[in-house]
Amino acid sequence: MTLQQRLLTNVRNPFVLAHLVFAGMYFVFVIAGDWAKRGKEGSFDAFNSLGGAGFGILGVAVGVALCLLALMRLAGYSKVFPGLGVEQLTLALGLFATVNIFAFVFGWLPVFPVKKDPAGTGWALVAAYWPASFIPQLGILTVARTRPSKGIKPLSIVDRTAVSLLSLVAAAGVIAFPFMTWIKAGTIKLSTYDGRNECKELGEICTETLGKGASGPRLGYLLLIIGAVVGFAALMRLRPKGLAEPGPNMLLSHCLFGMGLTAFLIPLAMIITTAQEDRVEAGIGLWLSLASGALMIAVSLYENHRRGAKAA
Repeated sequence: MTLQQRLLTNVRNPFVLAHLVFAGMYFVFVIAGDWAKRGKEGSFDAFNSLGGAGFGILGVAVGVALCLLALMRLAGYSKVFPGLGVEQLTLALGLFATVNIFAFVFGWLPVFPVKKDPAGTGWALVAAYWPASFIPQLGILTVARTRPSKGIKPLSIVDRTAVSLLSLVAAAGVIAFPFMTWIKAGTIKLSTYDGRNECKELGEICTETLGKGASGPRLGYLLLIIGAVVGFAALMRLRPKGLAEPGPNMLLSHCLFGMGLTAFLIPLAMIITTAQEDRVEAGIGLWLSLASGALMIAVSLYENHRRGAKAA
């Protein structure tokens, strides 16, 4: 089929149109709207250090990627990278787009409060959450409707053991490193599990530096869920029978890629944020969390290569 024929066919497909509409709405909201309200200081957009900061920058970048994937789907293209296609990437990026909103609200906004309360969320987050939450659901529906891929090889026992153990190591890092220092402000060191009480216990130095009612970036439980799911799946794969896969177009390696991408991009957003903000800097736990997420992605790509995974 020619490009024109594919366009005429796909423009009548409700799933293709829904992807394009949701991706376009998400992109417009995150780039045009206000991400944070900070009292008398006003409202701030995605790129401002007092607004979306690193989370806003990555939110806009993901919005661009989702729109490009939607246009590729409309044009009838599926392969993007070896073993990763429009369907798999839409699902992974849609998951992060949703989680990124929660990560910003619970992770960054409480660090610099306005008086005793965290800064308020801007209308961009409220508006963008609606299309962002639908994109992963749409991805699940569309990946289930695609023609099953053939020729995918099973992992050897050695490869499966190596992949499982490395996934387990990465999962342990995603769970453990958030307990370490994520942000530093002079002598103040806060982990993702430190809230207002911990900052208060540090004394006036914390409140004077970060503000009264300040908190650590409360992302620990979010990363704990990701690490626990990946770790449990890795242990299940060590069994002689392994672990059943969702389907030929959504392998366990694709699921690991989606979880790893989120586990990698959340620390990356925080690192970009600390680079923009003079009052804080990244701690060792933040960098190690980033490395754990990167390991998950690397393991998933290795498994895709070894199995000859197909892009869908």
